[in-house]
Amino acid sequence: MKAEGRRQKAEGRTGSRRVLRLVSYFCLLPSAFCLHTFAQEPPAANPDEEFTKAVFFGKKFADMGEYASAYEQYAKADAAKPDQAAVLYDMAVVLARAGRYSDAQVKADRYLQIYPNGAEKPNVAKLQLELEFQRELQKKRQSDQEYADLFNRAKFLYGKGELANAMQLFTQAEQLRPTDPAGPYNQAVVLEKQGDYVKAIERFRRYAELEPEVEKKTEIEERVYALQRELDEMRTKIVCSFCGYKLPAGTTWCHHCWHGPYLVKSPVWNSRPCVEGASATRATYFADARFNKNDILPCLFKQGTMFDSLRYSAAKQRAIQDARRAEGWTYSGDVLANWSDKQGNTIRYQQGADYLEKITSSTGGEVLTYVAHPGGEGYWLLDREDLVVDAQRYTNHYTYDAAGHVAQQQVDYQNTAACNHLISMTADYAYNGDALTAASLKGGYEGFLAEGMPRVDWAATVAYTYDAASRLAKEELTVTSFEKTYAQKAQGALRDDISKLYVNMRVKKPIETTLQRGDLCGTAGGTLLSNPIDLRPFYILSPNLAMPLPNGVTRAVVTFTYPDSFTP
Repeated sequence: MKAEGRRQKAEGRTGSRRVLRLVSYFCLLPSAFCLHTFAQEPPAANPDEEFTKAVFFGKKFADMGEYASAYEQYAKADAAKPDQAAVLYDMAVVLARAGRYSDAQVKADRYLQIYPNGAEKPNVAKLQLELEFQRELQKKRQSDQEYADLFNRAKFLYGKGELANAMQLFTQAEQLRPTDPAGPYNQAVVLEKQGDYVKAIERFRRYAELEPEVEKKTEIEERVYALQRELDEMRTKIVCSFCGYKLPAGTTWCHHCWHGPYLVKSPVWNSRPCVEGASATRATYFADARFNKNDILPCLFKQGTMFDSLRYSAAKQRAIQDARRAEGWTYSGDVLANWSDKQGNTIRYQQGADYLEKITSSTGGEVLTYVAHPGGEGYWLLDREDLVVDAQRYTNHYTYDAAGHVAQQQVDYQNTAACNHLISMTADYAYNGDALTAASLKGGYEGFLAEGMPRVDWAATVAYTYDAASRLAKEELTVTSFEKTYAQKAQGALRDDISKLYVNMRVKKPIETTLQRGDLCGTAGGTLLSNPIDLRPFYILSPNLAMPLPNGVTRAVVTFTYPDSFTP
């Protein structure tokens, strides 16, 4: 009986568990089917308590400076009781203290929307002002950072030599802070480095307007004065293309190396610029008017006119001097001194008190001598020079008119490339202002007794034609006469040579074929030796005719074309 009783009790308990499980199962179904509830729901949280606790915690965190945690608590309070005036205000405050100014502004706007006359309105107004200040401060800091980034990048590019890019960034920086003197100052430094002194002066003057310190203003005024002086020299000075010495624009030669001529005002020397649409062609003709050939003459000056190409700047002067130093030249200040190479060859420039007086060479023992006189303020005119062209040495003597133009040139040389005759030539020049209008040339020599004492005389003219823009349009050389006469018969073996050169030659009678064949004077094997009309020492006459005329050529015509925009 006891055992049965225990079994029945156990079955009763198991049945009860089954019933509970069944009831629980049905309670998972929709509520219409859940008839009984055997366990009570937990009591609902009290919103007032949650709100009070969250507000309390929020204040505590705020007092500790933990503004992010404070905001989380106030957000809980707002969730428990939305849009409470004090909570909205506190949320705005802690967001502002956390640096979340945009979010703080949203809460402040929400407060004013709901409580336009709330108790916190005066404090909200102060908060709004603080938020506005923080926005401005943030914008300023962002602008300061952008300004600093631009300046740092600009300085980096300037250090790399990327001046154009550096200038662009310094200009952008100035736009961010128009009243900061650093912007114009750095722009001026870049412009000065680029050689744009006009704009550099303007920027330095703007810097002086913005700079409050008197000492710095004074320094910049001195710098502007130096740039202005440099700018004036760029307008009135040139540099020697060989040694880089600074010269007045009215000079003809560099008196410290005697390179030139630098006739920057002469249309003849401005007739071959490297500009689109400009050309120079030289055509030569034989005595019987037959065409010889055309020569396309290369341009002389890559920057427009001769003055543009030679215009002084400190950068150009340094570049020329550096090029000479790289070749082995040395300087004494800005004056060329000497040249030497690793083999011990030297060229010495013996500078006098005012100009280069002598050049000596250790290689061939040659000595070139110069004599000059003052031509104007800061420049000198050659009276005498020794000139070497293609191993042929010439001695030039010059005389001048009242304006300092070469009026006459006399050339003497010994033609070592042929029969060693001592040849003399002269040129007389005529001008209209700075424009060369005509030249008359003549030359000749008296030969040696052994070859029959030949006498040679020739004459030529050069005419210049200018267009309506005062540009050289045509340059025409004409050999007007060429005579050779032997005073007597040649002696010894030379007689056979002369007889072969001039079959029908008659003593004391001009040779009729000289104009057509040129001045033949001897032979070297199968080569005929001659004395051509050599115009190379007349380099001041024209760069277009500085050549020896081929035998039989008696006429040379140089024609020029220019773009309409080009003016000498």
